[in-house]
Amino acid sequence: MAAGATKRTTRDLILDAAESLFAKQGYQATTIKNVAARVGVQGPALYKHFASKRALFEEVLQRLFSPFSALLTDTDDLRGSQLHIMQLHLANPNISRIVAHATLSGGEDLALLVERWYRPFFSVTRAEIAAGTPGFTPASVMAFHSMLLGYLTLAPLHEAIFDTDPLTKRALADLLNLQEQLAGAVPR
Repeated sequence: MAAGATKRTTRDLILDAAESLFAKQGYQATTIKNVAARVGVQGPALYKHFASKRALFEEVLQRLFSPFSALLTDTDDLRGSQLHIMQLHLANPNISRIVAHATLSGGEDLALLVERWYRPFFSVTRAEIAAGTPGFTPASVMAFHSMLLGYLTLAPLHEAIFDTDPLTKRALADLLNLQEQLAGAVPR
């Protein structure tokens, strides 16, 4: 092991494998046996670290979404916040993929995302909408959110179509500029 490198624990390896599988095939289609096979252990070994598949899923979500919670306290720099949100999503595109699967499957998966993560994250925005702040409408907020998640989720498709990486710094700067132009076009 290289100097300064940290050894990944079995728990970390399980979380990595589960995150990858939840992003690729969704919570419903992922089994404990799939996760164990990816880590190279037997299924029952996972229960030493997680009480259930749901507990594993919740911990994966905690690990993915907790960096967004810090943004709830910094609402002064809108452009900086938007850029930071994009950077967090780019640091782990599995977020968008897991959200897409949970949204499509609905039920408990979607309820967990909404109640534990999305409602708190959008609480400031919802307050702005309720207060009638110009430029803040449910449709505009949903459109910008969908634009970001869709852009990241469909990046492999768009790369194949347009023969260019949509996740370069330049492409992401273009996306941010487009969002700002659209926000400027929203009636105030």
